[in-house]
Amino acid sequence: MRKTLRLFRGELRVRFRGGDTARFLNACAEAGVELREIESAQEGLYACLFEEERTRAEKIALLCSGELETLALRGGSRERGMLRRRARLAVFACLCALALSLSSLFIWDFEVTGNDRLSRTEILRALADCGVGEGCFWPAGDAEAIRSKMLLRLPELAWMSLNVRGSRASVVVLERRDAPEIYREDAPADLIAARGGVIAELSVENGRALASRGQTVTEGETLVSGTLESLAAPPRRVRARGSVTADTWPERTVVLCPAAREKSRKKGFRMILGLRVGKHRVNLLPNSRKELDECDRIMKEYQIGVKGLFTFPLRLIAEVYRPFETQGDYRPDPSAFEPRALAALGEETDGEVLSCEFTRGDGFLLLRAHCREEIALTKETENP
Repeated sequence: MRKTLRLFRGELRVRFRGGDTARFLNACAEAGVELREIESAQEGLYACLFEEERTRAEKIALLCSGELETLALRGGSRERGMLRRRARLAVFACLCALALSLSSLFIWDFEVTGNDRLSRTEILRALADCGVGEGCFWPAGDAEAIRSKMLLRLPELAWMSLNVRGSRASVVVLERRDAPEIYREDAPADLIAARGGVIAELSVENGRALASRGQTVTEGETLVSGTLESLAAPPRRVRARGSVTADTWPERTVVLCPAAREKSRKKGFRMILGLRVGKHRVNLLPNSRKELDECDRIMKEYQIGVKGLFTFPLRLIAEVYRPFETQGDYRPDPSAFEPRALAALGEETDGEVLSCEFTRGDGFLLLRAHCREEIALTKETENP
């Protein structure tokens, strides 16, 4: 107990030299300065005293024509300072834990999975309309009611689940599948040409072929008829089935962007830092609200938190403004549009593109292609 008290008050190990040792000891005793563990050596007098008595002991040493040197310190102000710092760290840790606990009751980040046709923005906008947005108090929400509202608001959804973990909402959706085409196997139908071309291959599984290989057909012309004629019986209607591959020559026109002023970047840039607290933004630098004209703006947001565990309602915003100037006229290079136009044609064609030719005009690009594709289209007919 006594040792703990000494450490709390602080204990100094000092050395007195260069003066009258006996006079120093007597003066300390008269002044009430307690000296302990006194040792006399050739270098001087060694002793221990409390830290708060150091000032009086130094004055007594000066009056005795000597010098008091501090050799070591145990406990005292240093230990109390460490305790205060540790107490502040403990209070700060408690405040952070409290802030994290309170923040986990609100949604600050969303994760959307399972969507294919619907975009993430459409789903989050529908959730916000249903009362689930950034900064909402999720314990007050009803998951069943939110699911019902979402299914009514977005008919493309077949099922939805909303799970909240550590201020992060995980939205799992299942989109509806398109219903397959329903038809009767015995319903009469013909095969007609979806587009014009020259027939390259023709295969009939059921029905009567009205066209042949190498024949030129037009759009809407009947290729395979579902009417089967007989000499001994009246005509019979069946469902025509088969495959008709033809050479086609589609044309596509791509309108180019009009001429514009060409940009050239200047030297230098300006960075603006901000902090988004919930839905409000706080600028960290002066003149951050000043509008900058003729500058390219690049903005990045950094979420503060641990991904997958928790998210704080704080986001660091970094905006970089790079100045530029415009000079002359700029026209887009038509060659940059050629691959995109060819890819778009390939997606529209039910086959392959054999060859293509581009013709450049004033403000447009003409694509002429040679394709081999399936042109048979089923068209149901009524029984006579």
